[in-house]
Amino acid sequence: MISRVVFVFLLPPAAVFAAEAVTPREAIGWKLFFDPILSKPQNTSCATCHIPEKGYESGTPLGKGAYGDVLPRQAPTVVNLGAAEYFFWDGRAASLEEQAKGPIENPIEMDLSHAEAAQRLNADKTYRQAFAKAGVKAIGIDDIAGAIAAFERKLTTGPALYDAWLAGDRSVFNASQERGRMIFFTRGQCATCHIGRNFTDGDFHNVGTGTAADPGRSAVSGDDYDLGAFKTPSLRNWKTREPFMHDGRFATLDEVLEFYNEPREGALGETELDPLGMTPEELADIKAFLETLNGDWPDLAPFAKAWKTLLTGGEAP
Repeated sequence: MISRVVFVFLLPPAAVFAAEAVTPREAIGWKLFFDPILSKPQNTSCATCHIPEKGYESGTPLGKGAYGDVLPRQAPTVVNLGAAEYFFWDGRAASLEEQAKGPIENPIEMDLSHAEAAQRLNADKTYRQAFAKAGVKAIGIDDIAGAIAAFERKLTTGPALYDAWLAGDRSVFNASQERGRMIFFTRGQCATCHIGRNFTDGDFHNVGTGTAADPGRSAVSGDDYDLGAFKTPSLRNWKTREPFMHDGRFATLDEVLEFYNEPREGALGETELDPLGMTPEELADIKAFLETLNGDWPDLAPFAKAWKTLLTGGEAP
């Protein structure tokens, strides 16, 4: 049984960002996110591992760096992170800005020093012009990371079927989805960790997936309590984000549900899971409910428009 006590707060759906104006800094962040200029060999961008069509994840169990190195973990999504307090699977970054800086200088990811990154953008006429519109004359790493983070904060998913139910329309769920909702929030214990609008508590839990090679949060915190613990991923828009877990060990959601239903022995540290003993029908109902959490993905067209506006001498809308 998961032992940490939490309260479930069901928040109203946030507005879809596409209706909001895109600032110059956010437009620059969009451009940088998809530009390989921030990798030393100029062949890898943020979007290389955070692919929009894959839910801003890589679609593979583990990511790859600019030189083909296999990375130790799966690339987590960068969507719906505006209210997050910790970043990366082990929470080693405390802001989106800090998170953006990490892969740039990591030798097995993008391998570009922060000083070199700033030099490249200052030498690029297009970026100099764009940053000037954002009030930046001499581009530094904080400006680069700040722009990427500003863009990522706008990456929110649109309303899902669950939001209509939450707003009071109980007719939107079929019988299986309603049964799954009840199980999810009661004896399934899913909502102990997957709570709030984005269905994550943003905390770290040991569910039995840590290994001696990757002990998770404890390597950052130095606390044995965190041995084998990883950050709870959001369940919003889980579809297209396969495979799952920090190491991509589960190819499908069905495999995840089966694992939670019958946890495996030999977990690193003390796992928070007990067997649930759900029937195949009950697992199917939980999955049916989880389907209701999938909504629209962010619309990137306003960013492209705002970027073009920056380069044509006007002001971004």
